[in-house]
Amino acid sequence: MASIPVIPVELTDDIAQDKSLVIQLMAESSKAYLTDVTQFFQDVIAHEQEMETDVLTDIALPHAKSGAVKTPFIVIGRYLKGVVWNNDNKVKLVIMIGAPQHANQEHLTIIAKLASNLANDEFVQDLLNCNTQLLADKIRGLYE
Repeated sequence: MASIPVIPVELTDDIAQDKSLVIQLMAESSKAYLTDVTQFFQDVIAHEQEMETDVLTDIALPHAKSGAVKTPFIVIGRYLKGVVWNNDNKVKLVIMIGAPQHANQEHLTIIAKLASNLANDEFVQDLLNCNTQLLADKIRGLYE
């Protein structure tokens, strides 16, 4: 698998109060890999309405295949106070994945590799205990 860009974002108190604001910030931070930030944001929100993406303890994995994505990417943010995601569940780590609409199974491969590593409690604790840039480096390392 080719190297995948991993973009770190800082989640602040004002942004982390609303999951749609978090997704918007992450989409805007990904503009180098998008043709249309608004379209990608809408695609991620639509997917969020179809299925819950906070299936792992402390972690949400919002994602979308979108015509607005030029090349696959990952955006990560950490907020230890927790972002309310679904059903009042608070997540501390948000890892958003963007994949081109025409990508066959590429985004599923990205998610599967990430999910298999996130099943390791020690790996997750390591991610939660490092700063945002180191977090991005650790996620990037999974795909190099």
